[in-house]
Amino acid sequence: MMGNMKILILLSGMTAFALTSLWGASEKDRTFAYRSFWPEFGAMQNFKNAGVNTYAIKPSNTYNSLGEPYCKYPPVWVWKETYVWENLDKQFDDIIAVNPQARFICIVDINSPLWLQRILSYGHPVGSDSFSEISNSVCIRDWRILTGKYFAEYIKHVESKYGDRVTAYMIAAGGTDEWMDMSFGLADMEKTREWRAWLKKRGKDEVAAPRQEDLLKASFENRIRDPQKERVIIDYAQFTGDVIADAVEDFAKTARAIVGDKKQIGAFFGYVLILGRRDMVWAGHLEYERLFASPYLDFFASPGAYDNRLMGLGSGFQSPDGTRARYGKNWFHEIDHRTHTFNSQLSPYIRIPDQSNCKTQAETDACLKREFSLATVCGTSLWCFDMWGGVFSTPETMKIVGRGREIWEKYKNATSPLACEIALIVDPQSARYLNGSEANFVQPYMYSRKQLNTIGAPFQVFSFNDIGHADLSKYKMIVFPSSPYITPERYETLKKYVFKNGKTAVFADAFGITDGENLDTSRVAKYTGFEYGIKGLNKKNMGDWNSVYVRDVKSLDSATLRKIAEEAGVHIYVDGLSPIFSNENLVCVHVKDGGQKSVSLPKKCAKVTELYTGKVVAENTDEFEYDFKTPDTALFELQY
Repeated sequence: MMGNMKILILLSGMTAFALTSLWGASEKDRTFAYRSFWPEFGAMQNFKNAGVNTYAIKPSNTYNSLGEPYCKYPPVWVWKETYVWENLDKQFDDIIAVNPQARFICIVDINSPLWLQRILSYGHPVGSDSFSEISNSVCIRDWRILTGKYFAEYIKHVESKYGDRVTAYMIAAGGTDEWMDMSFGLADMEKTREWRAWLKKRGKDEVAAPRQEDLLKASFENRIRDPQKERVIIDYAQFTGDVIADAVEDFAKTARAIVGDKKQIGAFFGYVLILGRRDMVWAGHLEYERLFASPYLDFFASPGAYDNRLMGLGSGFQSPDGTRARYGKNWFHEIDHRTHTFNSQLSPYIRIPDQSNCKTQAETDACLKREFSLATVCGTSLWCFDMWGGVFSTPETMKIVGRGREIWEKYKNATSPLACEIALIVDPQSARYLNGSEANFVQPYMYSRKQLNTIGAPFQVFSFNDIGHADLSKYKMIVFPSSPYITPERYETLKKYVFKNGKTAVFADAFGITDGENLDTSRVAKYTGFEYGIKGLNKKNMGDWNSVYVRDVKSLDSATLRKIAEEAGVHIYVDGLSPIFSNENLVCVHVKDGGQKSVSLPKKCAKVTELYTGKVVAENTDEFEYDFKTPDTALFELQY
């Protein structure tokens, strides 16, 4: 699975000192925290009793996607440069009253309050609501000026009163405060001005921004954009992401100038593994590599993968964790899974449909152990998100939280590399060529991750640009769900680092069909050994490596990928389709259906201990039996 493995890298323009310090945020600055939208003081006390003293809070002036206030407290930002700081202080002070040892991750919501939307709407009918149209809002000068002042004054105030308690600041804006752009390319006049400037800076001819209806189609089979015919759409996709990434980094620079290297600065970003259909391209998250490389940002966060939450599925981060690790950034795994006690009553009038990922206490236990184990194995931070309360409300649930924190605390500074032999390659540059609006479009990276999650072996997710920087020597199987964009330079990189040493490369769809200048289906055969569109599962020995090709990524289901992995020599840990997270010292196995199951280890261990029960389950062996509950998650410690 994905993880925080040690990788030797060279970062252009960064000194060795910058690489190791990253503004004071080393890989060891990890946190186990609690979060809720609402002041759930009873839960905060329970988490304090479980040894959790860090609270992620989001004082907010805005409304959520259901039209309800995010925050139970009165707003802080009430007019252009008028701030009611006592409403902010109250939120800190109330938590400190519950836990005098409280420390804080401060999520700074900079979305437009209603009054700002209204005053901007006269001159900017598009973009006045940053929640829905963040790519337009960040281009509006008045929005940037007013929001920038509020952001700076907010941090200055918090630092002056609670600076000794705040460990990190998060910059939050856009849809659900996760920098999601919901405008789908719609442009205000100031965004159009920025588009012209973007083109000029890159030496491109000025051309009008594409019409929204043009974003719904593509020249090649209505699936892939032709750079000769649709260059403007491909460029506009990058531009939309660039203006958002620029804004995140600019706010991070502001924060850094105020707090220096004392605090971590982060954002929700890089959701390429979960955004589906047209949102994958147009939500503005494809430029995550730029922000992961930025010296002004120390960490990133996302909720656990929404499509992998049910029992028997494998969870996961929403960004390529290998890329995050390559740049030495911290990661916050947000556990916002709906347990069997999740509160659905948002107000006397609003009750959301049952969204529980867990229907019983047993499912809640298995789910939370799986999420805690993912963060522990992969060496990330995490917070338990109580959202609208009720998530962590039983003694049994809090017992799992307490034990999960103890295990995580023991391993939080461990440097054990992941035990992965499979790499999944996400390709944001290729993604710009894809038409997510095509009727049968399947998000290739999301689908492939979900299938790999249950094959019985761990895997690591990288971005294409990590090839040549991450050490791929131990990876026996490398999966390319969608990489239509292969330049001659990219091909040389593949030959040097992937197409060698008996590795198996798995390709789907129109791999390499474009070099960024034109489309040519003959390139697919050149790179994969098979004609584009050939039916079935196709395998070929290419001399020093093996090629597997399918036309449709949906042909690569879990059972098929497991068989390919076995043929590639990948170590399989369990019979059947179960998620595995593993590093050299820990192995997590999650199952939907329990019973006696055999667990096979890559090498012989002196002792194997299941950490949630504390029981020694095997000694001097590389294979053992374990009796799983239904459902269950077990985390095994390996001692050699």
